[in-house]
Amino acid sequence: MKRIMKRKAWTILLGLGVLTMAAISAAPVRAQYTDVKEKPPMYSYVGNWNIPRGQWADMDKANAAAQPALDKALANGTIVGYGNDQVLVHIPDGATHDEWWSALSMAGLMRVLEQFYKNGSSTSPVLASATKHWDHIFVSRHYNWHSGSWNDV
Repeated sequence: MKRIMKRKAWTILLGLGVLTMAAISAAPVRAQYTDVKEKPPMYSYVGNWNIPRGQWADMDKANAAAQPALDKALANGTIVGYGNDQVLVHIPDGATHDEWWSALSMAGLMRVLEQFYKNGSSTSPVLASATKHWDHIFVSRHYNWHSGSWNDV
């Protein structure tokens, strides 16, 4: 019985030591992020589609047709950036295409999405050919970071 109690005490002591070391090693990592100032939220919409390969050229045309509306929203400050991608190396049921835009307000983000619904581009034949579609809205408070040197001063 004493042997079991010693083993249990040793296990508890070892566990506490591991937890203490983990907490100590995490402190420098935590300190790196406490110095970063949060910015106002930036909202990003991402729409993903799985488009059959035979329709990829049509998707390129649909993206080109959407560009003037996105350029206008960028010029008037509704959004702060936009883009689209074609995923050449993808999994069978994964996205082959995406479109995204970012705004500094949820209203600006949704205004662009509503515009696509109103002008009918969200129901275009190429998007209707998608075998899968899903959307995301992301919020970031840490953005516009740039690479550069670092000094521990």
